[in-house]
Amino acid sequence: MTQIDLRGVTFNIDESRGGDAFFMMGVRKSGSSMFFKMAKALAVHNRYNYVDIAGTLFNKNIKVGEWVKDPAINAIIKGGNVYSGFRTFPAGAWNSPVFRTAKKVLLVRDPRDALVSEYFSNAYSHSLPKATSGTGARENLLVQREIALATPIDDYVSTRARMLARTLADYKPILADEKMLLLRYEDIIFRKDEMIQDLVRHFGWECSPAKIREIVSQVDVVPTEEVSTNFIRKVVPGDHKEKLTSATIDKINRDLASVLRTYGYA
Repeated sequence: MTQIDLRGVTFNIDESRGGDAFFMMGVRKSGSSMFFKMAKALAVHNRYNYVDIAGTLFNKNIKVGEWVKDPAINAIIKGGNVYSGFRTFPAGAWNSPVFRTAKKVLLVRDPRDALVSEYFSNAYSHSLPKATSGTGARENLLVQREIALATPIDDYVSTRARMLARTLADYKPILADEKMLLLRYEDIIFRKDEMIQDLVRHFGWECSPAKIREIVSQVDVVPTEEVSTNFIRKVVPGDHKEKLTSATIDKINRDLASVLRTYGYA
């Protein structure tokens, strides 16, 4: 392994294997935590080096905005590694030939449900990195927690809709990539075994039925009741219809119109 520094954080990169790189990407509050756990298990099972860029930097209290557009990220992008943890498009890697030719998977969710989930997460359950000197990801999340707790859910999602629309729009350049597999939360949340099979086929990996069952057992959590403060609060699609007023839904439908069409949620 080669140790390479990014933003003062050391990453272990396999420079010996070569071939395609692999990118596991998602959108916040779209089942990404579950997805990345499965991705890591599959990568390790297939003897690939797993590099959680976003998660590692988050745990070091580094804000996404400080690195996501920085071309310095390309120093740690090498063929033969699996890169994961992305909840925003890694724009800094766009000009990397390794990224351009990499096999990619993107997990999305109905953004209206994602906005509702974001409200409860920011208010009650989002994990926080350890405090460091200066203002980082932790401080941003604490501010969001105060705002969410002090704001009615309809007002909160209304103010966040355009931001989530931009996040989804940023991924549009790779949707036509022949090496890109798009997964929708609604299609896989209750059939995770089939999702793993789709991933394995797309990446050219292997995973036995017994191993698939083992991986699914580690992430297949479906709450029997909704508890607002739980990290896994509710997984059933269509939550926005229960939590938001019709006026709010009409407003965010307008703000999200383009990405709703792009991702098949119109």
